[in-house]
Amino acid sequence: MISKDTTAKEVVVQAIREFALTTTPDAYSLCEVSVTPEGVIKQRRLPDQLSKLADRIQLSGRYYLKNNMETETLCSDEDAQELLRESQISLLQLSTIEVATQLSMRNFELFRNIEPTEYIDDLFKLKSKFNCANLKKFEEVINQETFWVASEILRETNQLKRMKIIKHFIKIALHCRECKNFNSMFAIISGLNLAPVARLRTTWEKLPSKYEKLFQDLQDLFDPSRNMAKYRNVLNSQNLQPPIIPLFPVIKKDLTFLHEGNDSKVEGLVNFEKLRMIAKEIRHVGRMASVNMDPALMFRTR
Repeated sequence: MISKDTTAKEVVVQAIREFALTTTPDAYSLCEVSVTPEGVIKQRRLPDQLSKLADRIQLSGRYYLKNNMETETLCSDEDAQELLRESQISLLQLSTIEVATQLSMRNFELFRNIEPTEYIDDLFKLKSKFNCANLKKFEEVINQETFWVASEILRETNQLKRMKIIKHFIKIALHCRECKNFNSMFAIISGLNLAPVARLRTTWEKLPSKYEKLFQDLQDLFDPSRNMAKYRNVLNSQNLQPPIIPLFPVIKKDLTFLHEGNDSKVEGLVNFEKLRMIAKEIRHVGRMASVNMDPALMFRTR
């Protein structure tokens, strides 16, 4: 099974096993082949212990299994042109369902990796050798996605295409809702509401009324009144089962409220009731990631 921690050497070993090659892994190596915008093919051997391979690969690149005794170029001119075409794909060419699925898989992996102790360390500002790394990554992703949405819209100068990008993001947010990915859904809505995007009045005026209504409905879920009651009602509905990707700022707000709204000590004694409430909330959050997220089941009702 290939994962983000699988090294280049382990990929070679698995490839040799998968293709039933009658040779030792030492005879092969993993190489990255990429193509520059000018069409120049670049090839390099990857270090055996290199991991996070999916994160490192460029859009205009591919990984190849190379026999160390052979010297020919791994990528033909035809393959190079295909790589260039693939690297120049725009957001509008991507399926909204596929984008929502990938956002959800990424968010869920980050959310699931958070250890319960990270919430405690972050809440009580405790020093940890792990430095709440997983929690911080999940906390940052909402800002990354928010500014990604704004960047995609603002870099487009054509008004009609810009409107189509806004429509595309509204559809992606809707699919994130279907995936129970409230974190990305909120990030997309936030990106569409950022001042530089909201000021594009002539672009918004071109948006079909159907999508204006959809966008308003998506925003209504995160209505901040009554402590985000609409969002909380959906999240706590018995019909909503794990896996769920909750809105991280709300998790942090609730834990902070429990911590700062209750004394840690009462009459000189440890306030165990406060600790029980915090532990209960963390367990509740943890249950949302108690079932693996399967892309094949995200849109099974379609």
